Amino acid sequence: MTQTQKTFLFDPGFAQHTTILSMNTEYIYAGINQFKNFGQKKMKYKMLYPQIIKMVENNVGFCLGSLLWAVYIKSHKNATIEGNPCLGDTYNEEESVAEVDFSIQYFTQLQKDAKYYLGIKYEINPLYIEILELYKSFLILNKNFVETKTSEDLLLPDGITIPPQKGLEDIYNKIHEVIKSGNLIDLTEIFNQIKKG
Repeated sequence: MTQTQKTFLFDPGFAQHTTILSMNTEYIYAGINQFKNFGQKKMKYKMLYPQIIKMVENNVGFCLGSLLWAVYIKSHKNATIEGNPCLGDTYNEEESVAEVDFSIQYFTQLQKDAKYYLGIKYEINPLYIEILELYKSFLILNKNFVETKTSEDLLLPDGITIPPQKGLEDIYNKIHEVIKSGNLIDLTEIFNQIKKG
């Protein structure tokens, strides 16, 4: 009797809730900088601030979601991964990590801008930086998934572990919950399921 081979989508549905942070912030700042008057710039930034925070948080949530989904897939032996858009590409480490590097550095920019335009202190959440750093390691380790076809091809960075069955069920359920809600940052609630130590 042969066991049916499991198949998983490369992206369970995160992409619809994310944007390319570097491109979108460039567009946002172009909109702010079209005003000459500081008061108008300030007003525009104030209007866009909640949108910027949502973008930044969903970006972190996407990175964590990718790690959680990889852990879930990895827990299944010889599972096939379908719909990998990176498969067959040429790996370039600098290009692969450029966006995540931008995301990490953008927190400093966000802190400066919140103070400059709004007079408020934006606290950088160290957990967000930790997630982005882990995701960067994950991208490098897997060479941006250019050869990732099965669960055996997936490599998990140091600091990430596969939890027991109950943890895997929690991961699966939470991923599908945030895909419905669009609040990818809510995945931080289960980060400790895969975090070593």
